[in-house]
Amino acid sequence: MNELYVRILSMTRKALRVGFDFDGVVAYNPLRVLRRPVMSLKQLIFPSSELTFPIPRQKTFRFLWELAHETSFFPAYGFSELKKLLEDKKIEGYILTGRFSFLEDNLRRWLIKHDAVGLFSGIHVNNEFEQPHHFKEQMLKKLKLDYYVEDNWDIVSYLEARFQKQDVGLGKNKEVNTEIHWIYNLLDRNKEYPFKHPHIKGFIDYLKSSAKL
Repeated sequence: MNELYVRILSMTRKALRVGFDFDGVVAYNPLRVLRRPVMSLKQLIFPSSELTFPIPRQKTFRFLWELAHETSFFPAYGFSELKKLLEDKKIEGYILTGRFSFLEDNLRRWLIKHDAVGLFSGIHVNNEFEQPHHFKEQMLKKLKLDYYVEDNWDIVSYLEARFQKQDVGLGKNKEVNTEIHWIYNLLDRNKEYPFKHPHIKGFIDYLKSSAKL
């Protein structure tokens, strides 16, 4: 009887809505370890109290962006388990990436190559060349995700302050309760954060344990 109850409950339970950044989360990008030194250098040269990221509006810079993102050429550790969760409809997955529109074709080719077309419920790229953290903030409000997984510490900090789960006691957004998870890298690994993982598999293990998928 208990087993039957569990099966019925699992069939009727609403799937969790989970958002994933692409580069550094779904796809492994070895260059992500350089992000912290680059941002620190930028802050040293162009000091600012506001979080900002460079926007490649000129063709020359777009070419450099394309080269940098070509390094996201193989799946992150745990991608096969993520695919299984999506295939079994245990979660409703969304790609929510700061990639600009000129990189969308590259992203979709990656999904074709790794047999992941149609698995995600939505793929959202930064078509309007917004600041990536602002774009993601607006998309989190729109999609009302239960979880979002990001590898950029600056963006994690920004989003965490706005969407942290209310039961933690620091949530500031009354309409959206999104738990922000962080995929850390070698240089950032010592930062304190309650929801951090070395790779996407770490997040999936957390999800299976906490949400009992």
